Amino acid sequence: MAIQAITPYPVAQDMTDLREIRDQLKDTGHPVSLDTIKAWIQDQDLYTERYRGRTYVSYSDILMAHQEAIAGRS
Repeated sequence: MAIQAITPYPVAQDMTDLREIRDQLKDTGHPVSLDTIKAWIQDQDLYTERYRGRTYVSYSDILMAHQEAIAGRS
């Protein structure tokens, strides 16, 4: 009989370092700072992982937060 692991959040396959996310968002024409990304993580209670001193978050989650922030400016 197999046992299913219980996790509070399904681990995303697109976990990305915050600095890499910042650098990729520069190309969108709507760049953001690391502080802004961290604020989105906190405001939306996004799942993060720490590995070797760096914080990783789902790139898809950040793209949705970015989209909402840009749409809110209009």
